[in-house]
Amino acid sequence: MSTTKTNVFILGATGVLVDNAAGAFAGETIYDDANPAQIETLAPSQPHRIVDLELLKGDAAGYVKTYIVLPSTIYGLALNKLVKLGIQNPHSIQIPALIDASLDRGEGGMIGQGKNIWPNVHIDDVADLYIILYDSIKTNPATGHGREGIYFGENGEHTLYEVGKAVSEALVEFGKSKNPEPTTFSKEDIDKYFGVGREPLSFEYAVTLFYFVGL
Repeated sequence: MSTTKTNVFILGATGVLVDNAAGAFAGETIYDDANPAQIETLAPSQPHRIVDLELLKGDAAGYVKTYIVLPSTIYGLALNKLVKLGIQNPHSIQIPALIDASLDRGEGGMIGQGKNIWPNVHIDDVADLYIILYDSIKTNPATGHGREGIYFGENGEHTLYEVGKAVSEALVEFGKSKNPEPTTFSKEDIDKYFGVGREPLSFEYAVTLFYFVGL
């Protein structure tokens, strides 16, 4: 009977860190992927978390070695054969979903005052993260896995006001709006564009549900 453990890569997302700021404030907690004890304080009810916990149980029991990569808001375009074949999306969904909503309502939007902060990362850096992690697994048996094998993909951050402002200015430039400042999404806007009718609600959480529930 083989005792070799299977290496399992899991693509998660930093949506697991989402709070309910509703644009009113910037969260004070800075999560550190090198601090497994802090990560373990995340509630099972957080997005993605229930799946991560089951996988981590398998690692702890010795069945597999798990490596959970959590990219943040990915920017940049994917350029590969899968995109050309129409199998893979060329970009992530968060900002495009906001752009689509803003185009339809004729001005840029945000939840509340847009003070909530979210990390971001370029798509090429996410690819590099996977390559570096894979190479480390192959050459270094001490590479962290399980509760010590959670890896954030991020190299910057933005507020949702900054995103809404950039969208608003672009709409004005292209003659789609007259207002260069983002305005607050109403409850009706949230229901219409993100399929979620609950308050208070952060934009990130709305889009997380939009994506994973398939609304």
